[in-house]
Amino acid sequence: MIHWVCLDIESGQEGDLILLPSVNFNKKLLKIAAERGVAAILLIGEISELKNISPKIPTLLINSQKDFRQIHHDIIKLLTSKNSVLNERKLQIHTMLTKLAADGVGLEGLAQAMLEITNHGVLIHDKRLNIIADVPSPGLQSSWEDVTEQLHQIEILPAPLHDRHQAGEQNINLLQYLSNGISRVIVPIIVSNVARGYLSMIGFEGTLGILDHLVAEEGALICAIDMSRTKAVRETEKKLQSDLLTALLQENLSPRDAKLWIEAMGLDKNQAHAAIQFIWDSPNPPSRRRLETSINGEVVRMGIKVILNPAGEAIICFCQVPPNANGYQLALKLGANVLEQTVNEFPNDPVRCGVGSPTSLNRWHISFREAGLALDMATRLKENKPLYYPDLSIYRLLLLLEANPELKAFQEDTLGALLLHENRNEFIRTLEAFFEQKGNLSKTAKSLFIHRNTLSYRLKQISEIASFDLKNCDTVLSVQLALKIFRMSQGKVEIH
Repeated sequence: MIHWVCLDIESGQEGDLILLPSVNFNKKLLKIAAERGVAAILLIGEISELKNISPKIPTLLINSQKDFRQIHHDIIKLLTSKNSVLNERKLQIHTMLTKLAADGVGLEGLAQAMLEITNHGVLIHDKRLNIIADVPSPGLQSSWEDVTEQLHQIEILPAPLHDRHQAGEQNINLLQYLSNGISRVIVPIIVSNVARGYLSMIGFEGTLGILDHLVAEEGALICAIDMSRTKAVRETEKKLQSDLLTALLQENLSPRDAKLWIEAMGLDKNQAHAAIQFIWDSPNPPSRRRLETSINGEVVRMGIKVILNPAGEAIICFCQVPPNANGYQLALKLGANVLEQTVNEFPNDPVRCGVGSPTSLNRWHISFREAGLALDMATRLKENKPLYYPDLSIYRLLLLLEANPELKAFQEDTLGALLLHENRNEFIRTLEAFFEQKGNLSKTAKSLFIHRNTLSYRLKQISEIASFDLKNCDTVLSVQLALKIFRMSQGKVEIH
């Protein structure tokens, strides 16, 4: 799109049209024009004067008897008139989208309105390229899934948009050519000078024009306002949720007040809720806010009802679960999804997760305590899946006895000689595998990737060093219990 017209290349800027007599045109001026990023060159004169010059910038030659200054004046008049029309159309679009946003149609409603204006598909991404609203045009219905999948890849995002802070400080409106004859106009959605998302107008190559750029610009602006308002509402809700959780866990609310508050939060007071606790488990973890964002993303994606509140380094959630015996599986699913997402994004910074039993409103503090114990155990055992408190089995008892010195003494009496041996890790892992496979030598050898004879010899070594008989039921129980105590205090043992 041409912004203005200049009479010499030296004063030309990006997007300008340069008007020159053809007699003055040469390769040097053409190079300067290319460096300045001018949009096009209009030459007045004879074609013979352009001999041996091959312009790489769009160049038009006209043989006109009109006065040079008059041509300049006519073009300025044309551009001014065109810009006036565009500004009027821009204002119309802005007014329409602003009214829709005020009516609360949300991002989906805004996307639908932009489709109706341009007849092109609209795709709105968040800052991590997750789709938060999308409306395909009729011509793209059949290929829309492939298009959205392609645009979910960070590699496809134009380079000027990779740095969200820089993108937020510039006026970026890009035309990008994609595969299979598809192109898009993409504009960052800027909130507080940072790109918080991206709006794309999508169509077939050659069909996207000035109107699409205008709609994308105005649409991104209104989407930014809508996203800011949504964020403000969410922050207020989070504060209310935090106050509610604090009051419930400290048992400072009467049953009547608790039920009224729960209903105000949009939750069902008659439904069971399970506590979930998350925490980063690495020396230099990402921010707690980053973990909170991941959890919120999964909650939205799964379409479930959750109260969420940061507490110290951890994130506490209460997840509304179905009223059946397997209702807790929904809380475990949320935990598993969050762990999967964070390990993909931060492979060196694992997240641990503990889940408490589903319970009624007046017993939330119990589920909260259970989730905390399960989280503690998941962290100690370096578990890469959520731990559900009722599944902790013997660990529930061991956690209660942890402060008792007899627990440590029992471990040392049972495993003491093995723990001092140079092959300690190998022996401990062998015993764990042996018990995991219920004493089946073939399965144990397979799980350890060793020969059955090697396993038999190693078990004999272990029995001799530790002076116990693995055929004795009481001994087997004692060794299993001692291994649990060891794992609880030391974490999993790896073979080196």
